[in-house]
Amino acid sequence: MNKVLVALGVLLLVMPCGLTYADSLSSSIVCSGATWVSSSVISDARSYAAHLFTSDQAVVNRTLNIGEVITTLVSGRSTGPLGIDEYTGQTHNQTAQDPTCTFSVLNQKSGRQDDISTHGLFISGDYLSHRILSEKTVAGSVVNGSGILLTKAHSDDGNRTVSHASDIAGSMNVTEEIVFGEEEND
Repeated sequence: MNKVLVALGVLLLVMPCGLTYADSLSSSIVCSGATWVSSSVISDARSYAAHLFTSDQAVVNRTLNIGEVITTLVSGRSTGPLGIDEYTGQTHNQTAQDPTCTFSVLNQKSGRQDDISTHGLFISGDYLSHRILSEKTVAGSVVNGSGILLTKAHSDDGNRTVSHASDIAGSMNVTEEIVFGEEEND
């Protein structure tokens, strides 16, 4: 039995050497008072920030995984006020070098830039958001509640600019998905 435990212990020590690790943050809060949660990431020309607050009976969940791809899932359900502030941004720089000269200076110019933000203040309701930052910038939201919701999205690749805005007030049932950087099918 001791040999099996030693073998398992050695295996656990050796196995992680070949694995790639990512940072992860996860929390789940159930309360009947004030709650405020905040998460942010700034890396490799990618950024994400989220703030949620409640002041009544509420359930707030969030998951943030940081690796080659940044993925987030944020949800809030409140019988009272629910505040939302969420931002996703990504820049793709283009670096070029003269192929005829090995020692040429790298020419770096701005590539595509994507920004997506969601802001809201609900009297009560549900909010669910899932965002992904990689080569594509993806944001999706599902809302069922009453209050105010503002969504702004902008993408500019130097050749084409895409803008989106939605401002909603009152009782609402909203589903939105924004995808920037999707490859075109020829």
